[in-house]
Amino acid sequence: MSNASVRAVSNKSTQIPKTGIAGLRENWKSDIISGLIVFMIALPLSVGIALASGAPATAGIFAAIVGGILGSLFTGSYVTINGPAAGLIVIVYGSIQTLGHGDPMVGFKATLAATIAAGTLQIGMGLCRLASVGLSFPSAVIHGMLSAIGVIIMSKQIHVALGVKPSAPSILGLIGEIPHSVIHANPVIALIGGASAFILIFFAWMKNSPLKKIPAPLVVVLVGIGMGKFFDLEHEHTVGFFSARFPVGHNCLLNIPDHLTNALVFPDFSQFMTGPFFGMVITIALVASLESVLSTFAVDKLDPYRRSSDLNKDLISKGICNVVLGWIGGLPLISEIVRSSANVSSGAKTRWSNFFHGSLMLLVVVIFPHILHKIPTASLAVILVFTGFNLARPSQLVHAKEIGSDHLVVFVVTLLTTLMTDLLVGVGVGIVVELVFNFLKRMRIFEIFKLKLEITKTQKEVRIQVVSAAVFTNYLYLKKALDANMATQGSILLDLTQCPVVDHTVLENLHHYKKEFEEKGVKFEIRFSKDHAQMTPHPLSARMLKQKAS
Repeated sequence: MSNASVRAVSNKSTQIPKTGIAGLRENWKSDIISGLIVFMIALPLSVGIALASGAPATAGIFAAIVGGILGSLFTGSYVTINGPAAGLIVIVYGSIQTLGHGDPMVGFKATLAATIAAGTLQIGMGLCRLASVGLSFPSAVIHGMLSAIGVIIMSKQIHVALGVKPSAPSILGLIGEIPHSVIHANPVIALIGGASAFILIFFAWMKNSPLKKIPAPLVVVLVGIGMGKFFDLEHEHTVGFFSARFPVGHNCLLNIPDHLTNALVFPDFSQFMTGPFFGMVITIALVASLESVLSTFAVDKLDPYRRSSDLNKDLISKGICNVVLGWIGGLPLISEIVRSSANVSSGAKTRWSNFFHGSLMLLVVVIFPHILHKIPTASLAVILVFTGFNLARPSQLVHAKEIGSDHLVVFVVTLLTTLMTDLLVGVGVGIVVELVFNFLKRMRIFEIFKLKLEITKTQKEVRIQVVSAAVFTNYLYLKKALDANMATQGSILLDLTQCPVVDHTVLENLHHYKKEFEEKGVKFEIRFSKDHAQMTPHPLSARMLKQKAS
């Protein structure tokens, strides 16, 4: 959609979809269709994410149901979809292992208790209006974290797709075992996994085909069900391949209870006062909140009506959902970017599409649970391998290098540290390295959390002059000043000529603001000094003032 057409939509209030019951009456047809499409994508993903997390398959289904039905009633966003996410697989799996001490069910029940505590913390963060803090995290750290999560997902699920159980306890060990799993793959399971991979690659390769309207994960599941029936996976037997025999049977298929009430699992608070428990609470709350805020912010840019979500209200809604999920046996949820993007592209107008997606999930699980029993776990594993690859695309390294060597170093350090330790340590180390780079660019110690601004207003122009370093740790001061002038009728001049350091995170956010103002017909100019040096020619590369000769 062009900028002119977006402004046309924004300027005609009658074209902006109504909310609440009035919005349901007005847009129920388009929202049901988009909800149906999202449901078809969400069903295999929700189940696969639960299994990859070491949780019961129904934990992912509960998350999609609660996130769709309850989340849509409290959300502060318009077209985002709530549900379990690949970004939380590593956290939930680690929590189950850490708190379970060798017993997965003990670990899962303790993780449910941690989810309740994390949800309560999210509600508090939203009430204290802290959601915007997520927008100030260094982008290199966020991308490095997500890439690490993608690598971890792939390193685990490739073995499942090949029908081999690895022995390595570490992520690097799992990566090293991949050649062994390829050589010793179960031929039937590997064939199902290979067919699933071929389907996903084929759908990704297709351009402008009517088949693109069919969700690829749904096709993978349907083909997997057919192959499972052909190879009789519902009965235990062995298959011969060359001189070896391989066992196959119902353990290669999805296992869920026939009745949803039998899947209810209740939390265990016996570890409430322990350090590992609180570590998991902080990790779940931090990552879930960070991913939700960033996803919701990104989806707002996809919304053709350019509506701005209430990030704090949205964070509160996530907290409410996570508290409920902790009491019934569900995974923690976030605003999920892939399903939300599909929701927008399918023509969703209001939050009712999220409600319909959750309702359809509930309906199918209650009425047709026997169909879910027939899904091969290899098909779900391949879907997750591709999800992990999308998080950890090699092109991100190229993009990071284009922005600057500092950005690349922070990205790689966060990625490798997360793989070798854990997610919180990786994020913490990445932030420290980012701060070191800012100090090397001559940021002063007192500027870390303080930004000096001088704002002057005339009838024609709002001039915001920054006279100190503008970096990720003090970005919220600048965001507050820009938000306060969103309704201006004149132009905006952001004067950074006296700003000694402007990091990539700030520039990336200013890029979004520039687009937002210009779509409203407001001129937005960012002015640098001729003495500002860039790390690379990339427009979002960090800048610093050259030192003048004394």
